[in-house]
Amino acid sequence: MEKIVLARRGGWRQRLLILHRWLGIVIGAYFVLLGVTGSLLVFGREIDRALNPMLLTMEAQGAYQPLSEVVTAFRTRYPDAPMSYVNYPVPPNGVFNIRSGPNQASQLYVYVNPYTGHIIGDRTRIGSLYGFLCYLHFYLLFGQTGWTLNGWGAGLVLVLALAGVWLWWPVKRAGMAVWRARISVRRDAGTSRLLYDLHNVAGIYSLVFTLLFVLTAVAFAFPEPTRRVVYAMTGTPPDAVLLVTAPPGRQRLPIDQLVAAADAAIDGRILRVSFPQSATAPLMVRKEWDDWNQTRNHAMVAVDPYTAGVIDVYDSRQHASVGRLLLQWAYPIHFGLWGGLWTRILYVILGLAPLLGFITGLWRWRLRKAAERK
Repeated sequence: MEKIVLARRGGWRQRLLILHRWLGIVIGAYFVLLGVTGSLLVFGREIDRALNPMLLTMEAQGAYQPLSEVVTAFRTRYPDAPMSYVNYPVPPNGVFNIRSGPNQASQLYVYVNPYTGHIIGDRTRIGSLYGFLCYLHFYLLFGQTGWTLNGWGAGLVLVLALAGVWLWWPVKRAGMAVWRARISVRRDAGTSRLLYDLHNVAGIYSLVFTLLFVLTAVAFAFPEPTRRVVYAMTGTPPDAVLLVTAPPGRQRLPIDQLVAAADAAIDGRILRVSFPQSATAPLMVRKEWDDWNQTRNHAMVAVDPYTAGVIDVYDSRQHASVGRLLLQWAYPIHFGLWGGLWTRILYVILGLAPLLGFITGLWRWRLRKAAERK
């Protein structure tokens, strides 16, 4: 009976080996691309500011200009360009950043001096190294299609990783010597064995993080299905649909009045103001606190643009919604923002694990094919 069970397991192992090998060859380059670009993006914002200080930084010179002045400067320079949202300056030396147009490669980024209201310059979404890497990592340079493909690609990476774990697991009941060999590298056993050990180590030591990367990538690519599943599993009620009624013939109130209403609704500093894109949409103001980079704690304030009335305030610090809290943590978990500098350095290293796994796997396979031909 034991021989029959082992034979069956051996048959499954052979099938999984073939699956793992060909998945590694087919999507290996894709996985390497995401890993390497992800490593670069861990410190991407810092690199961007270092490469473009004249565009992205401004020495403190007093109080910020009101948002209306920033909007006027934008409208004067780009009268026909739509306005999606504006990011407020990040202390201590940031600038206003207006996003214009749909979320694609040609999206325009306009930078405004917060102390004078004058436009510093602009660039497209992929008009910088950081922007290009972001668009490559998240969209594969194919816009929304690439964003969706990343979700399906993450699923294939999950299959690749789980097949690798099955193959790595000892066939028979193993003692400590076997387990120790599975998590170590022997440098005196020849090239093939060295590549085998390096391949195993690259996969198994990064496994937990690979699973986290995959799950968060799926959440990014398919936000609505993910939200429904997470909310259903945690008993979280659906998010409220926030709409306003546009009174006939009534114009929206001045932007500064709307922002002031949102700012007074809750503490924190303003991170982003999203402009209504339809007559029934509210103005959305996102606020943050000092721990935002680690926790993504934030507040979302919805303001009626016709009355300046606050119609909803969400404070993530209250943790009233388990489902929302889980989704909120997807971004810091994916990019290593949750643990400070050393966590980010760890993520840079982890992003190179797919490269090591791909090179060692492909190299060892080619050695075996060469040996078979002799």
